Amino acid sequence: METKLAQTDVAVVGGGMAGLTAACYLVRGGAEVTLFEKAPLLGGRAATQTSDGFMFNRGVHGLYTGGAASRALEELGITYSHGTPKATFVLQQGELRSFPTSLSHFLRTDLLGAGDKLALVRFFAALGRAKPRDLAKASVQEWLDRMVRRPRLHRLMVSLAYPLVYTSALDLVSAEVFVDKFQRALKHPVHYIDGGWQVLVDGLRTAAERMGARVISDAHVEAVELGGARARSVRLRDGSLVQASAVVIATGPRDAAKLVDGGDNLFLRRIVDGLVSGRVACLDVALRRLPFPDRPVVQDLDGPRFMTAQSLYSRVAPEGGALVYTFKQLDPRRPGDPREDERDLEDLLDAAQPGWRDALVKRQYLPRIEAVGALPTASSGGFAGRPGIEVPSVDNLYLAGDWVGPEGFLVDASVASARRAAQLLLEAGSPSRGKVPPVRHISNPPYTRGGARRDRFRGGLEGSEMIVERLPSFPSTSDEGSEENSLPYSNGQKY
Repeated sequence: METKLAQTDVAVVGGGMAGLTAACYLVRGGAEVTLFEKAPLLGGRAATQTSDGFMFNRGVHGLYTGGAASRALEELGITYSHGTPKATFVLQQGELRSFPTSLSHFLRTDLLGAGDKLALVRFFAALGRAKPRDLAKASVQEWLDRMVRRPRLHRLMVSLAYPLVYTSALDLVSAEVFVDKFQRALKHPVHYIDGGWQVLVDGLRTAAERMGARVISDAHVEAVELGGARARSVRLRDGSLVQASAVVIATGPRDAAKLVDGGDNLFLRRIVDGLVSGRVACLDVALRRLPFPDRPVVQDLDGPRFMTAQSLYSRVAPEGGALVYTFKQLDPRRPGDPREDERDLEDLLDAAQPGWRDALVKRQYLPRIEAVGALPTASSGGFAGRPGIEVPSVDNLYLAGDWVGPEGFLVDASVASARRAAQLLLEAGSPSRGKVPPVRHISNPPYTRGGARRDRFRGGLEGSEMIVERLPSFPSTSDEGSEENSLPYSNGQKY
């Protein structure tokens, strides 16, 4: 095979939310950027697949606003339309009951007794004063046991914790995650995005390419080639080498580790060995009609199950049709039986939307989808215990993803780490071209196109030509990184 040789300032490996965000900020700061995505379609876990007019995300996705993702989308000019879920029910011992959505509603609900309501007022007061970082080394279970002593109220808070932290292992995950998301959910709405999360993916790609980034899909990077303590190039599966002054790896942790030193990089191996991913079981159904539109969102009080009819609040289904997501939060230490999990989710649909089977158009079951690359655990110190963005043993190699950096959860972590990676790279500059403009140049200026921006970076590349061919465009009908399940799955935010 003939080896092709090309050059770029920065090679970004991975075309999910993290990779696309990094590419946008880097090219906006003046770098020449080439992004490689191994799949035919961009997006990874944020991809959307359209079938018969139904727009399936890869499992349930809701954008928790007010965090790093919202800020970055605003900075980069990525717009979208959306709806916000409102009416919520709880399932308790097979009975559906209206779920309070504010403190005043909580105080009127018959889900709680008078003593529970008094305890709830004290809980919300303590929640408002809590500093999430101070709780990083306590587990969700430990914190709830300490804060909520009354059984009925405790069960209610546990049921709320499951979908917020994306695992049933509340004794494992850090209370920082739960408190941070709970506080934000009380102040900022959740967005269900019209057209699915592919809208965000396509918006980021358009922004990156408009500013001059080169985005290549169906281009599998097999290795980051090192020279001493520096990344020198990326090697593609077809034998092509693309020389780069810096590399950003925006994949899942295991894929990242495989790319460096043939999988033997000590720092990255230690990262992978120490991470605990969060997996969930998802059953998503497209229906000709929604049997009970007055039951749009259901939280199970007796187990880690959740259902939402997102098509009631966002345009993701054809006229009259419905798209319903269910998911079960799993314990990574005891994954269980996928068939039993599927039956559990069917039972949830039977209770919340009886008659759904008669209206079924298509179903999508994702038994073990990786919702988050690394759960921030109490034993590792919460968000701060995740791997750093810089790889200590390699001067110009950076990491981004939902498993990287000290800020946020799910897509917030992906976007925050990507933005920080771009900031660090731009501040460090390229030794072969001199200092790159500092981070103030990527804060908030409007879009710019190529031209003068590229002149600052042309020094060491004058006369060279990028000869890795752009592959054909693919229709925008299908997110973040690779996925083990062959069927589609957020956010993160599903997260």
